[in-house]
Amino acid sequence: MTTKSQHMRAIICEDEGVTVMQLRKAVLHAGYEVVGEAVEGAAGVALAHELEPDFIIMDLNMPGLNGIEATRRIMRERPTPVIILTAYSDDKSVEDALEAGACAYLVKPVASEQLIPAVRTAIARFETMEEVRRENETLKEALEARKLIERAKGILMQRKQLTEAEAFRRLQKISRDKCQKMKQTALEVIEADSLLG
Repeated sequence: MTTKSQHMRAIICEDEGVTVMQLRKAVLHAGYEVVGEAVEGAAGVALAHELEPDFIIMDLNMPGLNGIEATRRIMRERPTPVIILTAYSDDKSVEDALEAGACAYLVKPVASEQLIPAVRTAIARFETMEEVRRENETLKEALEARKLIERAKGILMQRKQLTEAEAFRRLQKISRDKCQKMKQTALEVIEADSLLG
């Protein structure tokens, strides 16, 4: 029987060789696969783009592009659960990491018994955040559609001397006849109105 963890792929972005070995060992022992390693922030961003991992372990103080900026770029391009590692536990670092999109934060040295729960927490937190984001997109889309439908109803009411209910039914009928969403019908009514002036 295979577990979910055996299908999950990780990238480790860390510039200290000993720490990389410890992290790799813990990740592999937990049943995850390590598909890439980077010792510099920009290389981590490139690997994340190329390999599309399920999660990333990112050191805060990477040479060149630091872990926070690398995380920010990864989250802009393809949001992924990121676990930030750092030697510092100050509030500013924690705030910056979370603001950049990290889902978990560990202070070095990291014991393997700390790492895997942090990975699982990061993945769960990320999935929750993505679900909220999708719900927000759906609500935003519904609100946009409603605004367009209201505008189209107003146009039909004015041009055809219809009541609000009649205008709405007209939009529904046109949508059904054309096998399209009411938002599309509303857009067509609005465009036709602007053409007719």
